[in-house]
Amino acid sequence: MTKKVTRERGIDRAIDILDCLHNHGRPMVVNELAAIMGAPRSSIYLMTKILLDRSILDSYSEGRVFLGRKLFVYGSSVSEQYSLIEISKPFIDKLAKTLGERVELNALADWKQSILYFSPGKRSFFNHYSRSAICPLPLTSSGRFLINGIEEETVFSSIPEKDYFRDGDRVMTFERFMKESREANAQCYSVTLDLLETHLAAISMPITDKNGRVLATIGTTFPTAEFEPSKDRFIEALRHTVEAVKDKFTN
Repeated sequence: MTKKVTRERGIDRAIDILDCLHNHGRPMVVNELAAIMGAPRSSIYLMTKILLDRSILDSYSEGRVFLGRKLFVYGSSVSEQYSLIEISKPFIDKLAKTLGERVELNALADWKQSILYFSPGKRSFFNHYSRSAICPLPLTSSGRFLINGIEEETVFSSIPEKDYFRDGDRVMTFERFMKESREANAQCYSVTLDLLETHLAAISMPITDKNGRVLATIGTTFPTAEFEPSKDRFIEALRHTVEAVKDKFTN
């Protein structure tokens, strides 16, 4: 009986933390959370650690935490008229038709890139990753944005070493990943060539909220051989699509 009550209280505490962050709409340190909730700091520390480990919360600078991007993956199972996924679908379908290439909506979940939705374009045979598939962050163009706002130490300790390898060979390092992440966020688009798979190119752009927090990304994948002749056109088309999604989602 005691174990059941303790478990139920733990679930209540976790939901209270999520509610508090949602209601205040900003990252907070654990001490502030505990004070607002009128709860013991020790129990809030313990619960936030569990939620961070499971990507239900994300960590921010100065020890702050906020709602995690894994919640978007859970939301992908719920068809809501005004959810980011539902809003993005027609824009992604249109872009895939325009480019003739696969276009994806991606988010962060359990320190992987998770595909929330995709439209295959004209080359459905070229990319075999399905909806809800997960990919190593360091090998994806979206990964350069999905770690935005998270402390480097947290990124370093959370991404397994094997995620910098493909088929047993190292194709990425942590230092290069962080450098490319900074560059991508500065120029507002990210490019990867032959990382996730040989002959696979990818270009991604972030969808951000009104505070600049990265919610998800929209990206396209296509043969590396077609990167140079297609790069500028694809980047421009992606930019228009991302701006259209952001406008509809935030207004």
